[in-house]
Amino acid sequence: MGRTRAATRAAKNVTNRNLSLDELVGQCVIFFLAGYDTTASTLSYASYSLALNPEVQTKIVEEMRQVLSKTKGELTYEALQEMKYLDNVISETLRLYPPATEHKNVMCARLERSADADCKLGNTGITITKGMLITIPNYAIHRDPTLFPNPEKFDPDRFTTEERAKRDQYAYLPFGAGPRNCVGMRFALMEVKVCLAFVVANFEILRCSETKVPLDYHLGPGLLIPKHLVLKLKERSDKVLLK
Repeated sequence: MGRTRAATRAAKNVTNRNLSLDELVGQCVIFFLAGYDTTASTLSYASYSLALNPEVQTKIVEEMRQVLSKTKGELTYEALQEMKYLDNVISETLRLYPPATEHKNVMCARLERSADADCKLGNTGITITKGMLITIPNYAIHRDPTLFPNPEKFDPDRFTTEERAKRDQYAYLPFGAGPRNCVGMRFALMEVKVCLAFVVANFEILRCSETKVPLDYHLGPGLLIPKHLVLKLKERSDKVLLK
């Protein structure tokens, strides 16, 4: 219902005018400013998760070999789209470590929306009034055991097509949702896939004596940034050849 109302409202506001130069520049600036640290953060957490789960790393390599055998080693857009397990790994990383979130005493960038109408929350007696600013706790939602059993476990199989279909559409919100979701979502996901594919193709990502489990986080405004995330890279003897 919420998505339908938001989509309908957005459709009513559609006009045929072109974007102004200032609007185009603004969107480009957002790509650089909002997309740099968030992408780097996701790559760091993905690497950390692979170091702690070497069997997942092995599966990525096996999938890459299988897919790239059809393209003679060329990492094309179509090849990346075919790497479903790699996509699941990135989705699971974003479930556990969404860049824009709230986490205990860490003042991160928050996911917020303004209510467009009064809304009663079931039988709780709570009413959200029109115009009220709502903070959506995606970190807590992503770790809700009723939505994601054994939520602290890194399990990419949560994001197979079959498993996704079992969950509410708003159970997973690393990029927000609806017509105002992250404008750079598709670009960011493709960027992370390419970077992670090249790293895993050439190196094993390993934990070392300085790898902290669990992680500690920096206190203060900004993204969910870990303190002292240290991993080890070991060059593969059987590299996946990429073009």
